[in-house]
Amino acid sequence: MMKIAFISYEYPPDTAYGGIATYVHQAARMLQRRGHRVEVFTGSPHRSGTAYEDGVFVHRVRVMEQHEFAKPIGQFFSERHKVIQFDVLEGPDFSADAREAVRLAPDIPLVLKLHTPSILLLKLNFYETTLVKKIRSYIWALLAGIKPTWGYDPRIETHRQNSVRLNEIEWAHALEADEIASPSRSLGNILIKEWGLDPTLIQHVPYPYIPTPELLQIPVETQTKVVTFVGRLEVRKGVIDLAQAIPMILRYHPDAKFRFVGPADVSPRPKVDMQTYLENMLRHYSNSLEFTGPVALSEIPQVLAATDICVFPSLWENFPCVCLEAMAAARGIVGSDAGGMVDMLDAGRVGRLVPPRSPHSIAQAIIELLGNPELRMKLGQAARERILTEYSADHISVLQEASYARAISRRRASGVRRSTISVTPSKLQHVVNDKLLISER
Repeated sequence: MMKIAFISYEYPPDTAYGGIATYVHQAARMLQRRGHRVEVFTGSPHRSGTAYEDGVFVHRVRVMEQHEFAKPIGQFFSERHKVIQFDVLEGPDFSADAREAVRLAPDIPLVLKLHTPSILLLKLNFYETTLVKKIRSYIWALLAGIKPTWGYDPRIETHRQNSVRLNEIEWAHALEADEIASPSRSLGNILIKEWGLDPTLIQHVPYPYIPTPELLQIPVETQTKVVTFVGRLEVRKGVIDLAQAIPMILRYHPDAKFRFVGPADVSPRPKVDMQTYLENMLRHYSNSLEFTGPVALSEIPQVLAATDICVFPSLWENFPCVCLEAMAAARGIVGSDAGGMVDMLDAGRVGRLVPPRSPHSIAQAIIELLGNPELRMKLGQAARERILTEYSADHISVLQEASYARAISRRRASGVRRSTISVTPSKLQHVVNDKLLISER
């Protein structure tokens, strides 16, 4: 039996903002059922305290924003560690939530779980544009009936500056890890190049996924002709490419309906959110569209039961829980071949894979599945079966336990961390744990 600690700002129900929360919740319970002692250290915007939830101790500290979380939870963890003497600590790459805990408890073996670090979010969502593209965008806005603007959106610039600074913190924290667990092979390879990580420390450990009975009870044989996107409406999710594909699809299947489920983020047009941007793009096809906004996790089975095809055309994606949910629901799936959906969809054997930024490929795949319900149902059934084997708790728990064991062995061999990183908004200061930074190699 191991004594395992998770530090994660995101955790249900208080901070269930995305896939990290879902992962930690399922992983904690998976390991607790295997006989391990598991404690979760998380945040909440409205409460502090400890609760015993389904066999797991959950410690919450009240903070309003994630950037405020690392220091108080690190202090809380270090005091608890003196009592419990945890064998291993797992934390996320995003926001480096466990960085203060590692500084205060330098003996703790650290497994860094990769999700999607800030530098990738920045590169996928925001980019510098050329003068020609600015002119084209300005003209397009006029033609689309959107009030054109030439300047930049301050929200984007602020996000860019914050992401660059946060990347330094996340990069430094990654160098403190004894094991780096990547749910997708793609993300591990990207960060070997981006951060200069030691490839021998990176292991492929997918997320466990325990589907709800409601998802598994959805019939394979549906005929709704509804195509659904689930996720945040943002550039990196490929929603603009999907929107550009819709007119092509409707030429072949005019009775198809397209549903966008999720909150709207910023769009390429300053002061225009993504839902408004897409509605203007597709204003001639409004009868075929529905935008639901965000929905509760409990409503996802109902959304998927009314869906024939789920489409996730991300520019890049690590290991999206929405795809796992669609697989459990036995939906026909069109997913991006950039990132973890290649692993999830078994290289296209249980769904269709399309390249990013390719509306034509998206249209072709959806047209095929709309026109061939038997194929769609066959792929959906195969996707459900894959979920129940490859991502089951029994299978993933063995991989995760081995990952923790390697981290513990490496930390014992290295001893107590002899130094910690000092990060300023402008640069990384020095060496961490005897590992040289990329700039010094």
